[in-house]
Amino acid sequence: MTERKWEVTLNLRDAYESKRLRRAKRAITLLKEKARRIAKAKSVVIDQSLNEVFWSRSASRPPRRLKVVIEKVDDETAEVKLSGSEG
Repeated sequence: MTERKWEVTLNLRDAYESKRLRRAKRAITLLKEKARRIAKAKSVVIDQSLNEVFWSRSASRPPRRLKVVIEKVDDETAEVKLSGSEG
């Protein structure tokens, strides 16, 4: 069986190439794409606390880099949480 949990630092700087008010949405899309590729899952679920981090500094200034934990729930679903906020 393969590994089912990864702790990685994701670089989201490409979100800053989008228009100013669409950067947070683009950063979330990038996060989902990278998590899908790492976990080899079809769908990705983002934890509520991680979503709040993206929107805490408004839509125009999302974080450029995040440390997250990607956990594969089943064969088709992966869940992404902030590193250190597991519980």
